[in-house]
This record gives sequence, C-alpha cells and structure tokens, in this order.
Amino acid sequence: MCKKFMYLIFFVAFAFSTMAKADIAISTQANWWSQGAADSEMQEIVDNVTAVSVERFTSAQQAALATWVTAHTGNGAADLLILCGQFPDTIYPAGNTQPDGSIAELFLDDGNVIINTGDYMFYVVNSTGANAEGGLQNMMDIAGITMWDDNTAVTVTADGALYTPTLANFLTDRPFNVTQLSNNWVSELVLAQNAGGTRADPIIVHNTVTDGRLGIFFQTASQDADPRGEVISEWINNWYIPFIAISPLAGSPDPGNGAIDVPVDANIGWSRGDGADSDQVYFGTDPGNLPLVANLLTIFPAEYNPPGDLVASTTYSWQIVEVNDAVLYPGAIWEFTTIRGEAAPDYPANGAIIAGDPYPPPPSIPTHIYT
Repeated sequence: MCKKFMYLIFFVAFAFSTMAKADIAISTQANWWSQGAADSEMQEIVDNVTAVSVERFTSAQQAALATWVTAHTGNGAADLLILCGQFPDTIYPAGNTQPDGSIAELFLDDGNVIINTGDYMFYVVNSTGANAEGGLQNMMDIAGITMWDDNTAVTVTADGALYTPTLANFLTDRPFNVTQLSNNWVSELVLAQNAGGTRADPIIVHNTVTDGRLGIFFQTASQDADPRGEVISEWINNWYIPFIAISPLAGSPDPGNGAIDVPVDANIGWSRGDGADSDQVYFGTDPGNLPLVANLLTIFPAEYNPPGDLVASTTYSWQIVEVNDAVLYPGAIWEFTTIRGEAAPDYPANGAIIAGDPYPPPPSIPTHIYT
C-alpha cells in the first residue's frame, strides 16, 4: 500500500480546487494474441479499476475512439489509452502518411499516456504491418528506435514487485531498447528487464518536455495465458492513478523544462496538482537554494510573474510545492535559460527572501513521493 511523504506547514488555506480527473480508454483490437483473450483480459481491467472511468472500444467503434482521444486532448488531465497490439487508423493514418500532427501524437504530446500489449507498439494497423518501425519512430520523434529481440528473458525488478505483484519473470519478444532513448525520452518505471538492463518489458518511458508517456506490457506472440489484464490493472491502481492520474504534484511547466531562448519578460506557469489549496513558488538561479517568492491561493491561471525583467543569458530554476490540507507536495525542480543578449538587473538575487517573509527553503525532493 502506498503512503505519502508529508510535510507540515503552519498557515490556513482559503481556497480549494481540483484538476480534471483522468479517464481510461481501451481499444480491444488484438494482434499477436486472440481476440477472445483480449476481450477477457481487458474486461479484467474494467472490473479491477474503479477509481477512474474506463471505456472500451471494439474494432467496430474506432470512430468513437477517435472522438474520445480528441476530447481528452487539452483537458488538463493525464488520460490513458490502452492498445491491444493494433494502432487504430482513425487516430494515426496507416502507412505513416501523417508522421506528425496525428490525433494520437497530439494526445501523447499533451501529456497523456499510451500503453500497448500484444504486437510491436504502433507497428500494426488492421492486422498488417502497415506502419512497421516508422509508427514508433514518428510517435517518439526518434529516428531508428526499434523493438525486436525475440525471446528476451526479463526479470522482475524491485519496482515490478512493488507495483505489479502478479508479474513474474518471462520471455518477451518485443522489449523496449532503452539504450536508444533520446530527444527528451527517459526510462521512468521499469517493471522487468534483461540482465544487462538494456531491454525492458513492462516499462514506462517519459518525455520530460511534453510530459507524455508510453508503456508496453507483454509484447509477446501467441501467449493468451499471459496475465495482461491483472498486471495492467495493478500498474494502473498502484502507480498510474496515485502518481499520474490524480497526482498532487504540479506538472506541465511553461516554459518547458530545459527550454532555451526564453524572453526576459516571460511569466512561468504550471498545471496544479489534484486538490491543491495553494501553491508555493520557489524561483532563482541556484537550484540548491531556491527562495520562496510567492505563496498563491488557487487563482487561475496558475502562473507567477517575476517583478521586472529576468537577466539575459541566465539559467533559472524553479519549483512548485503544492499545499493540500496543510500537507506539502514538493514537485520537481525545473529550469529554463533566457534569451542571449544584454543582461538586465538580477532579480531575484540569489538566496533572497521576497517581501521579507522568513519562509524556510523548499523541502528536499524524495526520489518517490510515494513508497
């Protein structure tokens, strides 16, 4: 069972708001395993996941699936799309004829999540390899990334045992090649991996700029007995929902983490964590000693406007600590670099306390907010 790390503060919050709660959609079109098994395993997810809405779409309902994906793009929630080995051509035209800007890519780049169980992710459309390797490469914008390696033995990791206790060691046919990750994609959660740690299945990978996530579970051939529904349900209930779907942490930094050439008169913005009463904003040039510059009630939009211009050619770091019922949820430390040019007066000075309030420095950030 997950526990939150809690940090107490000593003021009363005066406002309350929540983010949109995430939803889940399942496309049951199966490839590399039988349709009957796919229907049964996906029903397990519907039965086992009750904290969020779960909708299923059959092969005859792919137009409705596209409507769902479009409606869940830009809604402020990290929604989840589950595929069963086929990539519906209603959200990504077959044969890579729309390599950029497809409904599926817009959904992913909006900070949503797509996972796949069955055949090679994004490879197959309408039971044929119409996309081939290009589907994954276009969706991730990584030229050359592939998923091959038949019969790769993977061993359950500590995270795998924690979040998906049903998962056992197995042979995967299409693991993620984690050595090929680039373009802001990183390995976020590895549930099972090979001995060298270079191949993984199941795994979640994360784009640190768009906040989108991809994952694979049991990319295996003709193995109807794999516990796909049970393992995916455990991952949803134990990791996706508490960490992503209704996370108390701030997300979607604007400017994006690592952004460059940011104007010196830019504001900073973010999406609030679920249930946040207020936001503590820490901002400065020393990520190890960020001063508290604002204590905001949940006004909209969630943004902070630094007084005066920032300094050109300078890297700034910032952190949002969400406050919910007198509990602090420290988010990641993000950074951006201002546009090159003539420097403006430094604000805020490194280590300064704004408005004279003797607030403490931000809490240290644990590797996992939940254990």
